[in-house]
Amino acid sequence: MESFKSFLTEKKIRKQAFSRFPKLGWWMDNDPITFFHGTHIRNIGWVEANGLVPPKEGYTAGIVSLALEPNTAWGYASMSGAGGEAEFRSAGQKVTTTSQKERVVFVLEIPKSYILKKMLPLNYATSVKLNDKAEYDKWTKDDQLFYALTEVKHKGAVPSKYIKAYMTK
Repeated sequence: MESFKSFLTEKKIRKQAFSRFPKLGWWMDNDPITFFHGTHIRNIGWVEANGLVPPKEGYTAGIVSLALEPNTAWGYASMSGAGGEAEFRSAGQKVTTTSQKERVVFVLEIPKSYILKKMLPLNYATSVKLNDKAEYDKWTKDDQLFYALTEVKHKGAVPSKYIKAYMTK
């Protein structure tokens, strides 16, 4: 009986349509803040159970990268078949990108107070955009283009309770 009860209460991350040009607004005005993380589709079940767990080795050890728009996360998912960004970059010419049909992007909603405690300092290029709301207010194009290629680095694992959905193309 216990296994049936756990089956009924087991968390399943829902699938949602891929949103290429979401209206995001100024990221720090939101609470919770929406983030995106790209990986290999084979990881869905593991992430449902364990959350997003950072690699133990390499230059991304202990860090989960979170994009502020889904297309950047989709791009990072291209490295997931090789074992993640650090493994992909160290493999050089010997590795191919992960196919479009094997990529997935998780949608996360993380409370602002939590992310402010767990995020590492921003790199310079990201810092210029993400620390100055006036830059966002001057922006006249899609939010996706403003946040393209920016990421927040989360120290340690991201609990699965913050993962709200996943998207594929």
